[in-house]
Amino acid sequence: MNEKHPKLEELLSNGGISLTDEEYLTLLLSYSKVKAPEKTASQLLAIYGSFSAVIDADPHLLMNSGISADCAVLFRLISRFSAICAADNDIDRLTDSEKAIRYFSSFYVGTSSEHLTVAAVDKNMRITAVGRIASGNAVSVAVVSRDIADFVVKHKAQRIFIAHNHPSGSPKASDDDISATKTIIAALSKLGTALIDHIIISRDAGLSMRSEGICPELTNQPCDGYNCG
Repeated sequence: MNEKHPKLEELLSNGGISLTDEEYLTLLLSYSKVKAPEKTASQLLAIYGSFSAVIDADPHLLMNSGISADCAVLFRLISRFSAICAADNDIDRLTDSEKAIRYFSSFYVGTSSEHLTVAAVDKNMRITAVGRIASGNAVSVAVVSRDIADFVVKHKAQRIFIAHNHPSGSPKASDDDISATKTIIAALSKLGTALIDHIIISRDAGLSMRSEGICPELTNQPCDGYNCG
């Protein structure tokens, strides 16, 4: 193990609440076999902008930046552990849009790229299955619709929620979001599956497309047991 880092005592004594992103990252790198942790931390923050964005970065890109494979994997594990801890709550039924936003927000903690998540619910709105369907900005609607259909068939889902994130900016639905929602609803109709809501999560807020009433095709989907506010 490296020589004791000067910020370690602050982390152990008060949780490191006053540490900057660069100090957090330097401390982490100093225990990850990085030869120049301060310099590396500064370089990574210059590229990615924040500690959370570095932790959530593609491991292959991190390795291209001079990070070892072990360190890149460690960063990805930290990102996933954060999401798992955030998801460890008592929400097991998506009975209203507020709960849906809280539930899906937990999947995007520390996430700096777009992901789409699908959750199946039963007639009592209890969550029966959940999974990440697509990642990245370049994923086509056709591919997403097919993957959602595969999820529906696999889990025999009659009602589902979808959620995706806007890593930067507001959760306001874009024209592409509305168009994609319409396409997905059309694909699901062939399977006899209803889309209950499409949730959009930003870094600081969330939005229910059904609550906003911005997509008539979504608003007209059956949603017994779900209060969209």
